[in-house]
Amino acid sequence: MEFGGLESIIHNILEAFNKKDLTRMISFFADDATFIRPEGTFRGKEEIKGYYTWSFSNYSELTLTEKGFIVEGNKAVLEFVSEGTSYRGGGKKQQLPGMAVFEFRNGKVQQVHDYYDRLLIAQQLANGWLEKKIVNAVANRMGKGLG
Repeated sequence: MEFGGLESIIHNILEAFNKKDLTRMISFFADDATFIRPEGTFRGKEEIKGYYTWSFSNYSELTLTEKGFIVEGNKAVLEFVSEGTSYRGGGKKQQLPGMAVFEFRNGKVQQVHDYYDRLLIAQQLANGWLEKKIVNAVANRMGKGLG
């Protein structure tokens, strides 16, 4: 598939995501697609749709903004920023940079592997002094290295 084709699919997925149009978004995935995230691996359209249903129910104003991508052959790497307000985090706003690696087959998304910093999410959504102290202690330790 040519560059414009994959670029168009990614733009359509982002547009559908930002409109919370799960039916349209999932239509770009192969029936046996795999979606790998830090929260787990989701196989098939129904599991992927279930994950996104959960995401939309836990965050208001959830959006993805494209920062750039590279396409080569049947693969694309997307750099993005996810923003939203967490219902569980006491209405706190979250801003998270991330990357997604897409693999396509026959014009459909066959696999997506998302990468992002879960510790950054914890820092942004921590509530109460104890949670904040624990998360910041871990973040400070990681900043100093493990050595």
